[in-house]
Amino acid sequence: MSYLFDFGTKLIHILSPQTEVDIQDLLDEIRTQEATEKGITYGKIADASGKEVLGGSVSVGVTLELLGWQIKFWEGNYIAKVAGGNLVGGVSGDPVAYSAGVQTLLIQSAASTVVQVSTGSGLSSEEHDQLMGLDTDTVPTAVWAESDRGSKLDFVYSIEGGKWTIVGDQMVFFSADNLTEIARFNLYDANGNPTMANVMTRTRI
Repeated sequence: MSYLFDFGTKLIHILSPQTEVDIQDLLDEIRTQEATEKGITYGKIADASGKEVLGGSVSVGVTLELLGWQIKFWEGNYIAKVAGGNLVGGVSGDPVAYSAGVQTLLIQSAASTVVQVSTGSGLSSEEHDQLMGLDTDTVPTAVWAESDRGSKLDFVYSIEGGKWTIVGDQMVFFSADNLTEIARFNLYDANGNPTMANVMTRTRI
């Protein structure tokens, strides 16, 4: 990534041809600059929070708060994007300085999460066994009445064939058409602790 830090104006210049900023990459570069010989003579550039593990491969997204600093894209006719977390703070609550001709898309989320996705099945072996109703040492068994669940195997295959996403504090699974919702899982138990054991009622199958 191409960044130029101006400690006098408190501007982080995004250099051409870069048009997209990833929050984690920006945070890493900020920490590097704060630790330089010049950076340690100035105040802190930003605070950051997040990345707490919610359970499994899901963690809270990064929120980066600029402390009187702003990012500034190079001038030109293009659409710039800031993604991969939340960027806040800046000058008068604006973390992005004006650049002539540039439209900036600042993607924010009130429930930002980061999900590590592996290739192959969207389920871990424990989650697979849980959905199948098999006992494990660490994950409580998910049980449906025979009249309600139909074929467990068919259900698991339908879950593993489609995509999944995080909505608020729930994980939502879709069938192979990636449109039909077939299951929701709470990411927290009743005490607010991370869990994948609390299986909610399926909406459709």
